[in-house]
Amino acid sequence: MNISQKNPQALKNPWVLGLLAFLVTFLTANGIFIYLAFKSPPNLVVEDFYERGEAYELTQKRIEQEKALGWTGLILAPTKTRVNQVQGYEVLLQGQNSVGLDLDFVMIHAYRPSDARADFSVEMTKKQAGVYTADISFSLPGIWDLIVEAKRGEQEFLTTKRITISP
Repeated sequence: MNISQKNPQALKNPWVLGLLAFLVTFLTANGIFIYLAFKSPPNLVVEDFYERGEAYELTQKRIEQEKALGWTGLILAPTKTRVNQVQGYEVLLQGQNSVGLDLDFVMIHAYRPSDARADFSVEMTKKQAGVYTADISFSLPGIWDLIVEAKRGEQEFLTTKRITISP
């Protein structure tokens, strides 16, 4: 058998056929990935990114004001949570000297880092001084960030927790 570059039967060589099959598979897979990337973008970019960047200094000042308040917060989440399962979430908010806070407004925000369309907020109800509750059901499995926003007059406090929702 004559194997050289001048051989007209080179396409019958299994090594050449294997390399061509690999090249076609590689290009096809990349084409599919590019199509899927443009068809459904991940929604991780916010529209007002410049304004949020400018507000960074104000955010830092607010964090310093929160520290000066001396408030502490703890989000109590169920240990096992599944999709579309309604469960109670509690927040313990204490002031200086571990005194329970009587607040005007407490809201829990649930953010899904991978899909902003699933984000939602629920107002929490007062159970007793410093203890606020809300019944929440998550529509999608995965990682969620919980942010509790508490206000009393002009004073504002935030506390956060990351949770995982099972399918």
